[in-house]
Amino acid sequence: MRRAIFTAAVLSLPACREKAASQPAPPPPPAPQPQAAPTRSAADCEAPFDGPGAREKLRERKGELRIGALAGLKDADDDNLAFLRKLIAELKRRGAEVLIADGDLGDNPDEQETLLGALTESGLPVLAVAGNREVRSELDAAEDELRKKGAKIIDLSHTRIVELGDATVLALPGGFERRQLHSEGACIYVQKDLDALAAELPRVPQPALLVAAVPPRGQDAKALDVSEGQNVGDPRLAALLKRAPLGIFGQVWESGGRAIDGQGKPVPPRAESEQLYLNPGAADHTPWPMSDGTIVAGQAALLTVHGHKAFWEPVRVTEEKR
Repeated sequence: MRRAIFTAAVLSLPACREKAASQPAPPPPPAPQPQAAPTRSAADCEAPFDGPGAREKLRERKGELRIGALAGLKDADDDNLAFLRKLIAELKRRGAEVLIADGDLGDNPDEQETLLGALTESGLPVLAVAGNREVRSELDAAEDELRKKGAKIIDLSHTRIVELGDATVLALPGGFERRQLHSEGACIYVQKDLDALAAELPRVPQPALLVAAVPPRGQDAKALDVSEGQNVGDPRLAALLKRAPLGIFGQVWESGGRAIDGQGKPVPPRAESEQLYLNPGAADHTPWPMSDGTIVAGQAALLTVHGHKAFWEPVRVTEEKR
């Protein structure tokens, strides 16, 4: 079942103190200590950028690159698999050369192998990004099984930089708060991961494409992270967008099927922009209420990079059949 990110309100109630008239007022209570940063739940959530196997080149520069973006694969039942295959076929028909699977890849190794297998059946390379559900060891096992069958699948927790000629992909897998995790052992990124990524983004061949399972914190209802009328993304990601002109983000499904520029303004489909940040929405075929009041049953997106500009197109199979 899919879930949006919900914010939690924390109420702080000051303790009541009685004091006798003859006694001096007690000293003020100490200032509250800052909340500790979340502890990473798996040591190998984010491999170092300079480690072995941390970089791979898949493609030379050709002047244009088309990326199929999917997120929220969710369920491995027959109906959903059939729907996912239609989305993937449509992405490939439109010229996708690589697929990015951005979070919610299944709740266990069997589901993950089945869902990612539906993507690798296309014959296209698949770049996988763990979200807040995938246990690192289980996802590794599922991907290894697919590789044994000849699939080209790259996990962006381990291979941190993928050169695609006309863009370079870097990822930030996992959630940013422990309360978001749906499985014990799923990944949380921490501040040192953000710092390492910020340092690496300017060094790679441009344009850099940042892929994260959660979106940056927006400012209004047109952002990529609106859930129940609130912006629920990670506010720390805004600094990374200054170094990455392109981005793909997932998890907040009711804000899917939209893109913004560096100022947070909507970028319409097929409109070129030098900065483009995309939430492709959930690919799972279950009808989902969107933040604009519509209902969407499964969607993906095609991101086309042309020089220093990019544009995007929504892919919604059910709409195209009407």
